[in-house]
Amino acid sequence: MWNLGATHPTQGRRYPNALTEFEILTQIEDISYTYVEAIPATREELSRVHDIDYISEVLDSAIIFGARTPKPEQSRIATLFAGASIQGLRSLIAGQATTAINFAGAKHHAQFDHGSGFCVFNDFAICANIATNDFDLKVAIFDLDAHHGDGTENLTRSNSKVFTYSIHQNGIFPGTGKESFPEDHVYNRPLRAGDGDSQLLNATDEFIRLSKDFEPDLLFIAAGADGHESDPLADLQYSFEVYEKVARTIRTTFPAMPILMGGSGGYQPDTYTPSIWASFAVALAS
Repeated sequence: MWNLGATHPTQGRRYPNALTEFEILTQIEDISYTYVEAIPATREELSRVHDIDYISEVLDSAIIFGARTPKPEQSRIATLFAGASIQGLRSLIAGQATTAINFAGAKHHAQFDHGSGFCVFNDFAICANIATNDFDLKVAIFDLDAHHGDGTENLTRSNSKVFTYSIHQNGIFPGTGKESFPEDHVYNRPLRAGDGDSQLLNATDEFIRLSKDFEPDLLFIAAGADGHESDPLADLQYSFEVYEKVARTIRTTFPAMPILMGGSGGYQPDTYTPSIWASFAVALAS
């Protein structure tokens, strides 16, 4: 279990909680799925977007976020988070699935040579690198986490086959994402504290419009639940229901598009976070 301490905002139990709720919802909706045990990302896979010395620091010295973790197994778990997204990507590319879900994925703050914002390895950037360089595919990334997807943007910005769109609260961590760079297929939509469903739905419509122009082969969605009105680490006012609406809108617009979903942020591990992730995932898979 991912564990950075009992009082840390990121509690690993949110992942199995989400899986449990997902299983219940799939039974209700009569949706079949295949559970695949995660395989750790290799050093070679991690090095596609991360510095080799940084990878060694995490894996060999168990230094995470600049400090040695008292539980070295957390380093291996970080590779499982990334590996699960890579497995999901490969299943999509192979045509084995249309929707791949990794509740522990979309670690969008991780940078080239350091971890940031509770994110150790940037799985979406790694997957985008694999998809574009190994398979000549184009990737559109929609990040609706309350915090700007700075790491994903930084690690993919020079790749002309990747388009990123982040909607997030302005002024909170990491403090970036105030402007867009259309020439690099980078779009940011900073919101004010108190903004809610209408802004998220408008951003979804804009992402869809821009995606149609970009013509991607794959969609990645960082479905952060921390924009919910009761989440403790942000001040956005998204309702529970709007998340499912966003997912259904995207899936209805792109009915056959392979989509990789990552949970990203969300800091109510026993209530809204797993419920939002589960309902979002089921809506994408419906």
